[in-house]
Amino acid sequence: MPQTPAIFGPQALIFDTGPLWELVLYSAVHNLHFESLKGQLLHLQNESSYKSLASFIASFAKKTTTPHVVAEISGRIIRMVPRGQPDIWRLVYDEFSAMGMDEGVRKLLEMPQRLVASVGAVDASVVELGVNHGHPSPVVISIDFGLITKCREAGLAAKHLWEVIAEGNP
Repeated sequence: MPQTPAIFGPQALIFDTGPLWELVLYSAVHNLHFESLKGQLLHLQNESSYKSLASFIASFAKKTTTPHVVAEISGRIIRMVPRGQPDIWRLVYDEFSAMGMDEGVRKLLEMPQRLVASVGAVDASVVELGVNHGHPSPVVISIDFGLITKCREAGLAAKHLWEVIAEGNP
């Protein structure tokens, strides 16, 4: 996915696992021809939905996630693609590189225990990254309604992947 500098709009996009995994799956199916993974795609069902997401991502100057999210992606790769792991990891590296992806570390002991207890360490790391990001008005993208709710409760803008796709497909 080519990186296009954002001129207008929000400055930072924070990724949860779901949208990143959809990008990896889409690329694995369409570029590597891993047809066995096609059934795993939940939102990026066609080129139009992929282009909507790509356009949305390109509208942000900064893209970031947490190492917790990367660890979830790793777990999915290990469970779902045993023989294609090197190729899938190449896709992940290519996607992260093309987007200029950054990772913001959120240490467990620095996250509120009640937040971790209510949503888990991965989602808590995404919320905490948004709250403590340093850029005005970061936007979180997820497929997890619970995380989206927690983000909004914390004063963060949050979008579900289907919203992004629907907005890009009139």
